[in-house]
Amino acid sequence: MVSDKINRRLLTGDRPTGPLHLGHYFGSLKNRVKLQDEGYETFIIIADYQVITDRLDTSAIKENITNLMLDYLSVGLNSKKTTFFVQSMIPQLSELTQIFSMLVSTSRVGRNPTVKEEIKAMKLESNVSLGMFSYPVSQAADILLFLPGVVPVGEDQLPHIELTKEIARKFNTAYSEVFSIPEALLSATPRLMGLDGSQKMSKSRNNAIFLSDSTDEVRSKIKKAVTDSGSEIVYDKNNKPNVANLIDLYQLIAGKKVEEIVGLYAGKGYKEFKEGLGEEIVSFLKPIQEKRSKVTEKYALEVLRQGNKKALEVAQSTLRKVKVAMQMDYRL
Repeated sequence: MVSDKINRRLLTGDRPTGPLHLGHYFGSLKNRVKLQDEGYETFIIIADYQVITDRLDTSAIKENITNLMLDYLSVGLNSKKTTFFVQSMIPQLSELTQIFSMLVSTSRVGRNPTVKEEIKAMKLESNVSLGMFSYPVSQAADILLFLPGVVPVGEDQLPHIELTKEIARKFNTAYSEVFSIPEALLSATPRLMGLDGSQKMSKSRNNAIFLSDSTDEVRSKIKKAVTDSGSEIVYDKNNKPNVANLIDLYQLIAGKKVEEIVGLYAGKGYKEFKEGLGEEIVSFLKPIQEKRSKVTEKYALEVLRQGNKKALEVAQSTLRKVKVAMQMDYRL
């Protein structure tokens, strides 16, 4: 059986495809900071191989990894409490993915609703790479190699966690109990909609406000945010879903209740409401951006190098247990 200490370990992460945004912050980053400060042994993976599941251009990955580290440190993730590492620096992840691919059928992976949604959103139905189709198996390896008890995720990632648990149980039954069965942990804001009101906030869907956006960029994006017919500020998800979406964002940013926000803009229109929301976001981002400006790239990359070393030690230990369990720890 896994120990209590290992069950207080968590793993989560991101693909280095661009800057982090408010959806990341409220959906995951805020919760990661809270959990690390509560004493969880925190591992954060930068999943660089997963970038090429839906694109072949790798020219920006290195820069994106650096910016991701700057974003992490700017929101309060602490290098003394959290281990950051890069997927491609841990070769045991690829080896475990190979093993796990034998434990799950293609039909099971094909039923994953998140994979279907991502393929549809990126219009890849007729040209899906094997890596894109099977990345939930790779993600299961990313998670299970570090034996976490908890995996903080967004709501859309729940199907991946269910598959991860299935794979862990199948391995443990077929061989021996190596893997803990991790539980998904949703934040209070598991799914933040984008400024278009129709899909979750996303880098690829051009509907996000990034943590590094300038004041002018924030104001411009909010000005263009989708609203509904009419101009009254009311919270009605059925008849005014886009305005309700912006009010939800306002609540998170300003810490105000719906009634308070609606009352604040009683008798006013979208212009005043959007201006107010924009200024709240600017104020919210200011301390994050000030902290980011004080973190050097040199320091951020040194934190990452140290994290890679620690992650490699854990990975080697777990894979050794896997091979012993499979009676494949032979040296020929």
